[in-house]
Amino acid sequence: MKLLFFLLILVSNFANSAPNCISEKKVGIGGSWPPYITYENDVPNGVDIEITKLVFEKANLCIQFLRLPSSARGLVELYKGFIDVLPSASFNRERAENAHFTKPYRRERMRLFTRLELPPVKSLTELFAAEYTFVTNPGAYYGEELRQILQIPWYQQRLAEVASASRRMELVNKRRIDFLIEDEYSGYYYINRLGYDQLRLHSYIVNDNAIHFMLSRINFTEKEIESINNAIESLQIEIQNILLASQPKVIK
Repeated sequence: MKLLFFLLILVSNFANSAPNCISEKKVGIGGSWPPYITYENDVPNGVDIEITKLVFEKANLCIQFLRLPSSARGLVELYKGFIDVLPSASFNRERAENAHFTKPYRRERMRLFTRLELPPVKSLTELFAAEYTFVTNPGAYYGEELRQILQIPWYQQRLAEVASASRRMELVNKRRIDFLIEDEYSGYYYINRLGYDQLRLHSYIVNDNAIHFMLSRINFTEKEIESINNAIESLQIEIQNILLASQPKVIK
């Protein structure tokens, strides 16, 4: 009950209403993760916030943004039905057993950021086997290759999970950890903003996949899901314009 009360307190801060909305949904979002989620005076902004507002308004569904401490917590609350929507979601079978996935609204590439000068590799396993260390966001999905690697306990010990994106970047910049596994655009953004010009993008692509909205199996009707999917399809030009406008300066 305490958790539910806490979430309801946050609801009033970040409301967004469609003109003729037929239902109201709670959208769970994490901490600052530019360019996708940013905060100004505790009000959420960013690419995924803009796209979420656009899509749900088109679908005639009102939304309220709830700030959650991590991606992992967001999944827990979605499965329980305390929140209804998670944006920025990658598909996997385990998640699909517990939630609906909409049609994709953008793509995401997970890359390796490091201060090391290393030649290309054929697999992520090569780097784990060479005893390098890694940092990721708890609860985020980085593809089947990393999921399989982490089935091995010794490799698990090479990976740390940190909820703050800026802190993850700092750990690698200070050489406390060898590699940050991060969304390509988000990594560029932090490097440009924080002036970490010694950080480099390794050539290996950890994962390249579609990004969806995850929807609660408890709180959505088939008609509502269809309305969201139709909205995504009809708003492709507007969504692409938002994505193009947000692209950060690429590091060399």
